[in-house]
Amino acid sequence: MLARHRWKWIGAFGLGLLLSVVGWGSWATVPTLFGQGELLSQAWVELGPEAIPLARVITTAKTCPDIRIDQQLQAMTVHGAANVAFPVMVCEATIPPGTTQARIGTSPLALPKAKIEKILVVGDTGCRLKGKQFQACNDPQAWPWATIAHEAAAWQPDLIIHVGDYYYREAPCPAGHAGCVGSPWGDNWPAWNADFFTPAQPLLSAAPWVFLRGNHELCSRGGQGWFHFLDPRPQPTPCSDYTPAYQIPLSPLNLIVLDSAAAEDLIAQPTSAATYREQLSPFLKINSSPTWLLTHRPVWGIGEAAQGTLYRINATLQQAVSSLNLTALNTIFSGHIHLYQSLNFGADPRQIIVGNSGTELNEPIITPLVGKTIAGKTIQSSQASANFGYMTLTANNEGWQAQAWELNQQPLGESFNIRTKG
Repeated sequence: MLARHRWKWIGAFGLGLLLSVVGWGSWATVPTLFGQGELLSQAWVELGPEAIPLARVITTAKTCPDIRIDQQLQAMTVHGAANVAFPVMVCEATIPPGTTQARIGTSPLALPKAKIEKILVVGDTGCRLKGKQFQACNDPQAWPWATIAHEAAAWQPDLIIHVGDYYYREAPCPAGHAGCVGSPWGDNWPAWNADFFTPAQPLLSAAPWVFLRGNHELCSRGGQGWFHFLDPRPQPTPCSDYTPAYQIPLSPLNLIVLDSAAAEDLIAQPTSAATYREQLSPFLKINSSPTWLLTHRPVWGIGEAAQGTLYRINATLQQAVSSLNLTALNTIFSGHIHLYQSLNFGADPRQIIVGNSGTELNEPIITPLVGKTIAGKTIQSSQASANFGYMTLTANNEGWQAQAWELNQQPLGESFNIRTKG
């Protein structure tokens, strides 16, 4: 996508092995030593298919640590073995229903609540180093993901949804560019640690996560890191750009997670569209719980180029859903366009885009969108902002009160209701 700022680039070098252990930058943290002697970098809980909670931990030890689930101590198993690019092991354990406490060493894990009342949505969080776009990763105002993580953690969410694109450090920082000097790069542990894990630390321990795969996590880009750390299922061999959709039934919501990383934006790809249609169809059944679709690339998204020209995406997903009954869908949450956007189509699902949580922002949308159409659907009301931020959703009597925020807890636009009741 078009970004607001441009820089020239030449070549430089990433950090060495030391940073693969202790992290990088002003937010770096030394791994914590726990009771069994393991060096643990990060631990979190994520929700997999059918809302099964998984405890995951990154460790530099040779073996997985134990996890204490209520009063029972059990061994964790290897999800991702250490290798040359990722000299850290990822271990996991399934958390049984009814668990009241879980901890690794002395660190408690955030468990799913019986009823979800506060949801945080973030997306497109990494620091962009690629082509002519080199973000000042060392400047918390130019790259505020760590600040957002601290602010959002203070809100104490019950669930965190990341709509994709974690890995952005795809090229070395240009020589002489003070804003990103010393940054690691490449699909490896130092870059993933700097881009996501170290700045996200306060949020990782705040609540369970739902992780979506973005196009930056395609196999040709950050796919190794995605499957090593975040995908909730066993790692595929070889790496695949298409993974099955799944649902996360919660109270009072049903979430559908669709891996749209490979969906072509501007020209519909019939084979891909058929794959996504086949994946979505079984989950679009009317049930008593409102259903949200979570997918990185928006089904209906609008951006604006510097010349004032609007572009519309995603052509492949639009073809995929064109013959589906979307009555069961209430809202679609996405990222990919580097801004905040909410598009209300009336009877059709609302499209919300939260792609503004850290990476280089797109051009602001200055053209009024009300009355514009996308894939034959007319926009009845809209909000858009090209400022850094995140979204909160708070349960109320009608469904959910949605509010977008920028830094320092300043509201982005007016709050609005996502009706799921009555």
